[in-house]
Amino acid sequence: MPTVMIRTFIIYVILELSMKFMGKRQIGEFQLSELVTTLLLSELAALPISDPDIPLLYMAAPVALIISLEVITSFLSVKNGIFRRLFAGKPSVLISRGVLNQRELRRLRISCAELLGQIRKKGYGDISEINYAIVEDDGQLSVFPKVDSRPPNIGEFTDVAVGATPPDSGIAHALIIDGKLIEDNLSCSHKSHAFVEHQLRMAKCTVKDVLLLLCDDTDKVTLIKKENI
Repeated sequence: MPTVMIRTFIIYVILELSMKFMGKRQIGEFQLSELVTTLLLSELAALPISDPDIPLLYMAAPVALIISLEVITSFLSVKNGIFRRLFAGKPSVLISRGVLNQRELRRLRISCAELLGQIRKKGYGDISEINYAIVEDDGQLSVFPKVDSRPPNIGEFTDVAVGATPPDSGIAHALIIDGKLIEDNLSCSHKSHAFVEHQLRMAKCTVKDVLLLLCDDTDKVTLIKKENI
């Protein structure tokens, strides 16, 4: 029994350090590769605990390999769009500016009943109240209601006070992420390359100089340049 307790403690410490090395994001939100990694780690940890004859090295070596692969794929996903789509996927827009994307529903094999159920869980009883509905990388559904289906924010009080309907800003579309132009978001936001080039000229920078360029449905632009680190 003491041997099993000691081995369990050692395995716990190894897994704890491994998960911390992978990053805090692993704790709350799993992407597909992260879920696979977690399942493999749990299986590898269970074997030496249940069978004391298995050397701890037989667990530690595969754990180190799996963690290394996860870190490498995460790094490649950040730096390369192809790897990002392969390992992390990309958000899927089910409702855009109040219009239901039926083709995307079919591609994701999500029924209308399932979508309505998820919308109800977000506190909205009618799909006509929704401006945007997006399935995120981790499989969670993000819902953004239309401006007349939610309480006004501080910036909208002036319009409400005079009886006007505030403009619906929708969501901030990421046109540039980490120095790369996102063509899908450019199309979704109905913006052209000329629009992006105009914003870059105003900021006196190039695409590669930009960490993040956002634009919402009211053409409000947020541009953050890369820091020289």
